[in-house]
Amino acid sequence: MGLLTEGTDYEIVGVVSNGVYNEIAIRTINTVDAADTIAVDLTKYGINATGLIGALGFEHTTANSVTVQLQPTTAVSSGTVTLTPGAGGDNRQRYYFIRGFTIPNPSSAL
Repeated sequence: MGLLTEGTDYEIVGVVSNGVYNEIAIRTINTVDAADTIAVDLTKYGINATGLIGALGFEHTTANSVTVQLQPTTAVSSGTVTLTPGAGGDNRQRYYFIRGFTIPNPSSAL
C-alpha cells in the first residue's frame, strides 16, 4: 500500500488531553503491511511540533483475537510523525497510541 490514508486505511479513534500532554489513538484496517507508513500531523491534535514523547504499537496476529505489542519505527519532521510498522506480518490490523507534550519539549532536564 505505501502511505496509508486517513479515513480509508486508518482512523483516529480518540484523542485524550490533560493539558500537559495529549494522546492520539489510531486503528488501521486489516490489510496493513510491515512496510506501510502512516503520517500524522501532531499539531492537528494539540501536540507541539517538537513535543513527541513516543508511540506505542500493537498488532493483531490472528484476526480479532491475539494482539501483541509491536513497536513502530518513528520519524518526526515539521510536526508530522511518520509511523512504520517494520517488524511483524503483512495484512494485519494495527493500533497505535501517540503521546506528546502540548508545550514545547524542554531542551534540558531540570
